[in-house]
Amino acid sequence: TCSLNFVKAHFKNSCLDLYEINFEDCKVNFCEATFEESKLDFKNTIFDDGNINFDRMTCINSQMNFNSISFGRNKFGFDNVSLGGCTYDFEEAIFAGRANFAGLICTKEVNALSFRHASFGGAFTLGSEDTFGCVPDLVGTKTSNHTSLAGLKCVFPTKLNSFRYRQAKDKGDAERLRRLKELAKQSRDFELALHFRVEKMHADRWPKHGMPTIFVEWLFCVSCNYGRNLARPLLWLFTTWTVSANFYAYVSPNQVDGNLFLYYFTFALGQMFDYIPSSRGAREEGLGVLFEFGPPNWLYFVTFSQRLLTLVLLFQVGLVLRNRFKL
Repeated sequence: TCSLNFVKAHFKNSCLDLYEINFEDCKVNFCEATFEESKLDFKNTIFDDGNINFDRMTCINSQMNFNSISFGRNKFGFDNVSLGGCTYDFEEAIFAGRANFAGLICTKEVNALSFRHASFGGAFTLGSEDTFGCVPDLVGTKTSNHTSLAGLKCVFPTKLNSFRYRQAKDKGDAERLRRLKELAKQSRDFELALHFRVEKMHADRWPKHGMPTIFVEWLFCVSCNYGRNLARPLLWLFTTWTVSANFYAYVSPNQVDGNLFLYYFTFALGQMFDYIPSSRGAREEGLGVLFEFGPPNWLYFVTFSQRLLTLVLLFQVGLVLRNRFKL
């Protein structure tokens, strides 16, 4: 049994190469170590029954290479690490035991965090209270146990396109977000899965879709924030009701009168919910009072548009409720 102790060590402008080494049952401890503009290389390193700990490590503008590392059934500790402006490569790594990447800090500055094609034989946790400044890459990962992405939020780097709108710098971010959505859905975290779904739509916006589709998506965002905000469609329903009631009062041949106030609003409400039996009476009575000699033909286009808009908004209310209470 061997032991390598780097607790609270400070590496600056250094290169620590520990690649292609078989540590067997050796203990390696980097707890609270600091890497500043340095490189740590564990590529193709094998830990059978060994133990390695990076908890509370601090990285500043460095490069961490764990590509194809093979780790035994002991816990891989990477908790509360300050990621900084660094690159982390865990591609094709094999974790036979539990892999903890929880409580990560300074994630806004991280350049890349890749687990592409990695294999997790035990529970895998990846999370932070901060927002990632890149999209963690879990494409092609194999998970045999529970995967927790609780609290994981990320934004992808953008650039201005020819229309002077922002689009994803890396087209691969859409694929990464799709995989994160799949993992969140597998762990039954539907709120987080919806977050990744929305971000994936944003990343896919310009490369795959034209202006008409983007305009419809913008309306979907304004009306209910992609099915996440209940207050917005309810507010739009109320606005539709009040605006249409005032419009009918304006176009009615009768003079605007306090005695007709109720008819304006019941007639507008009846147009919105025409599938309710009692609304038929409100429509017929309101039509007879407000338009004694019959309504103009163009008014039917207004009422039809009002009904169609109401149907769309009601659908969005149902969508928000479904997303919020989905089990």
